[in-house]
Amino acid sequence: MLTQIASGRVYNYSHCVGRGAQSGMGFNQPASAAVGQDDMVYVVNRGSESIGNVAWNRTGIGARISKVTIGTTPGDEEFIGEFSKYGSNDGEFIWGSGVAVDKSQNIYVTDEWLNQVSVFDKDGNFISRWSALESEDGKDHGIASIALDQSENVFVSDGRSHEIRKFSKEGKFITSWGNSGSGEGEFNGPWGITIDQSGSVYVADHQNHRVQKFTNDGKFVSQFGKEGSGRGSLMLPTSVAVDPDGDVYVCDWTDNGYFPGKIQIFDKDGAFITSLEGDAQQLSKWAQLTVDANADYAKRRREVRTTENEWKFAVPTGVLFDTEKSRLIVVDSQRSRLQIYNKEKEYMVPQMNL
Repeated sequence: MLTQIASGRVYNYSHCVGRGAQSGMGFNQPASAAVGQDDMVYVVNRGSESIGNVAWNRTGIGARISKVTIGTTPGDEEFIGEFSKYGSNDGEFIWGSGVAVDKSQNIYVTDEWLNQVSVFDKDGNFISRWSALESEDGKDHGIASIALDQSENVFVSDGRSHEIRKFSKEGKFITSWGNSGSGEGEFNGPWGITIDQSGSVYVADHQNHRVQKFTNDGKFVSQFGKEGSGRGSLMLPTSVAVDPDGDVYVCDWTDNGYFPGKIQIFDKDGAFITSLEGDAQQLSKWAQLTVDANADYAKRRREVRTTENEWKFAVPTGVLFDTEKSRLIVVDSQRSRLQIYNKEKEYMVPQMNL
């Protein structure tokens, strides 16, 4: 459904951006994305580990941060550049997971393996890196997502110690909350994290199949969603976003291969609004270039009964809301693309009796 109308909201599918690529015009296992100035979007590519008999920190291919503009209509997207790579040295990462942009357009990238935050300037030059742990406590850790509040404090989720931590932008520890469990303020593999305009913190509580909302200093406020695979239910949520109207978008992953993933949308009080399942009926500009360059690709695509499965999300891992352009961006991981929806304010419903 290219246009969804629900509870006074209108979500209009715009276009998709991306294709599978180890470098350049495309993505490789994209995990998350963030919006900067001038339509710039930064995409974390986890890449893959596929070279045998090589040291563990040198086996990755395709890992990088992509810089792209996604435009407002199909074909407007442009590849701008890329930076960072797989590794454990300054400016590198092993398992890139989250990304955020501050007011100076510096880019913060979390590493789920090295448990650190790396900071780059807008051109991709390495600035610094710091530990995203409160201390070296001997526990298992896995730093997943990252978000900045209006004061540019940095919040990270730790999926293995089941905690949320708050730092200054320079990496000075401020506070933390959470522990393993299913009660209010407890987590089971917290993953995605975002902060609304009032400073409230939202956490995708992955294996508890819910989103929890907190005050800026970690006091529990409310919960969104419940376990299930249907509309309005959550199955291993990975990411969360909030728009200026207070609507909450949850990236719902999958428990196996049978549920392809959805974006579940709730209002600020937790009432379910609607679901998005993916609407990429047309290939992206870059994917179309691949098909046009190989006649056999085009032939095989014409042999399938339907390409409808290709339109849908496949294990989406990230969702973000571009406030400036009032649009939703979904990181469609296994499809190596972004899917973009406009949230329209003045949509005129057409007359059906013409």
